[in-house]
Amino acid sequence: MNAYPLPRQAPGAPRGTSTRQGAISPQHGRTATVFARLLERLPPVLAEKYVLPWAGGTPRIDRLCAEVTSAAARPARRLAFPRIGSPNLATLCREAMHQAWRDGAGPGGSMFEDAARRAVAGLAGEHAADCLAVLASARPVDTYLATQLLAVVTRQAGGGAATAGPQAAHRWLPFLASTVRSCGMQIPACPAVPGVAVGRLVRYGPDGPAAASHEGAILLVDRPLPVQAPLLLAARGVISRTIADPYQPSAGNGRGVPTVTGCRPETAIGDADDGSWLAAIDGATGEVALLAR
Repeated sequence: MNAYPLPRQAPGAPRGTSTRQGAISPQHGRTATVFARLLERLPPVLAEKYVLPWAGGTPRIDRLCAEVTSAAARPARRLAFPRIGSPNLATLCREAMHQAWRDGAGPGGSMFEDAARRAVAGLAGEHAADCLAVLASARPVDTYLATQLLAVVTRQAGGGAATAGPQAAHRWLPFLASTVRSCGMQIPACPAVPGVAVGRLVRYGPDGPAAASHEGAILLVDRPLPVQAPLLLAARGVISRTIADPYQPSAGNGRGVPTVTGCRPETAIGDADDGSWLAAIDGATGEVALLAR
């Protein structure tokens, strides 16, 4: 199954319902949103090791990351970013950590760097709020250095180096879902197939993106049909614009893929269903939230 397990239920809660445990408070919404965008733009295994420990205090780091990754995908724009001869990612990260956490050259700042790395590891656990508070206290990192580091991470990801496996990506799904549900736009929908899922919102249809872009996505369909079932091997969830006929089997039912129906995201985001938005859905309650990547 592509969805992660539902949050722990409150005592006496009906089976199949979900709670909002782990919701991100408004106080930490900005930092959580930035980290969610970084985790979606970069392989999580690289982001959590080389970017998240210092990025919490750097203004607009998520927008900078979007610019760097977009430039890497468009050869004509690569010249807008610095060319680096033989970059050492560990060296760049070490300098970024020094700028973010150390007062000087002495060893005293190492405790703050260690605390930052522990906080990154804790984001996917039960104490995300405390971890976000720690990471948000980092000092800003020089824009040129941040651009260099993000460019190297992007190139390594593009070359297949240190790409995240399914388990590394799966570990971050609860954090991503909590962030999108807490900080994103709420869109009306109806419950269909129980389960919580989060991913890029991608349209499915004859004129939609190639099938390869459906991996790890939330599919937006006109109506859920059994013919779509093969796509759900890679997709995490389904949003249907229409309310399905209860007597008509859908794609999500047979595979237990979280599904909501009667939802029209275009009323809020237009036709931006090409992966430029993150969607989080709860198929038990009909909750849908959207957050720009």
